[in-house]
Amino acid sequence: MLGVLLINPTFGGASGSGQHVKQLYEALSGRVSFEIWDATRVGFLNLPMLRSASFYLRCLMKEVPSGVDVIHIHQPKLAGLFREGYGKLLTVHGDHETELKVLYGLISGPLIWYVNREMRKADVITTVSPYWARIRGWTWVPNMIDLRWADSIAPAGAGDFILFVGRDSPAKDYPMFKRIAELAFKELGVRSVALGPLREDTEFLTHKRVPREDVVAMMKRARALVITSRQEGMPSTILEAWASKCPVIARDIPPLRALLDEVPDSMLLFGGESEAIEHIRRVGEAGFRESLVRVAHERVKEFDSRRVSEIYHCIYEEITRR
Repeated sequence: MLGVLLINPTFGGASGSGQHVKQLYEALSGRVSFEIWDATRVGFLNLPMLRSASFYLRCLMKEVPSGVDVIHIHQPKLAGLFREGYGKLLTVHGDHETELKVLYGLISGPLIWYVNREMRKADVITTVSPYWARIRGWTWVPNMIDLRWADSIAPAGAGDFILFVGRDSPAKDYPMFKRIAELAFKELGVRSVALGPLREDTEFLTHKRVPREDVVAMMKRARALVITSRQEGMPSTILEAWASKCPVIARDIPPLRALLDEVPDSMLLFGGESEAIEHIRRVGEAGFRESLVRVAHERVKEFDSRRVSEIYHCIYEEITRR
């Protein structure tokens, strides 16, 4: 049986990459012997700006368990953890250069140089984004969703509302969502819920942090999921919305435009707040909404975790044969 060391600090957590790794683990367990290095098992310093660095240093000090054939890392910043004598697979969940520039500005240069140098050690680099696969010359392995899990969740939520789902990060551009939320209330009478950022509630916008199951439950009642991100790969939230028959209205950025090319008629893209409001109005029309969600709900079957995990299994086997 193949032995694979999965390295991702947020394994099983709320992040998209953490869920991706957990679903991979669940789908291939029994055929692959997995070892997990995550924040719970390895540990880290829970201090601002030190979480990632301390996790990285703790991993550096650990011995690779016996029986491991492939090291599979799910963050470019951790590529320095590859060891000689093992197959090396790196999965990128967005674009590290773009995200680091958004987060750190001019001081991101040395970090990007270091990460790119370490990434060259990988035998294969995959990405969940068809756009970055084309731009960087990486292998596209799409994001995934456990459809049986999503289908088992009952709808929740009351009233007519739009959703924002995402961590409190400049890359997600919560301020833009807040502006859209205020316009949606003034022009359409539609309220909003932000799941992730915690801010003071207003008449038109409430904030919560809820378990992932509750996110999907609310998607099944929401008018739409609205994505305002400046940078994305192939967000788990889009797959969850497609599985929940929730319309997706997303900022027109190149990675999401490329995803729409792969899955035509599955979501609506906007350039500015006024266009987003027009899309929010349109998905309130029953006929248009039904057509949009029907296409997406059918295509999301292609991204079920049992199908996508088979691609990874083939890559593991290919690497070990080299």
